[in-house]
Amino acid sequence: MAPIGDTLRAAREEKGLALERAAEETNIARRYLAALEAEEFSVFPGEPYALGFLRNYAEYLGLSSDELVASYRNLKIQEQPVPI
Repeated sequence: MAPIGDTLRAAREEKGLALERAAEETNIARRYLAALEAEEFSVFPGEPYALGFLRNYAEYLGLSSDELVASYRNLKIQEQPVPI
């Protein structure tokens, strides 16, 4: 599967939506939507926020939220240090 951010951005652009409009219609701050599309997950106050916004934004764009959340979790697992 393509990177999370690229998938979200491509779906939004395919629908001809500006980030501002998507923010208004989802009630998710523009900076958080931009962070999702840039895969800058450190912007979020916590992982539950990142997951919730990712789910809502994916559903708004007509994407599979389960697949994107699974991709996010796989990405986070890869970032974890290997136990010694």
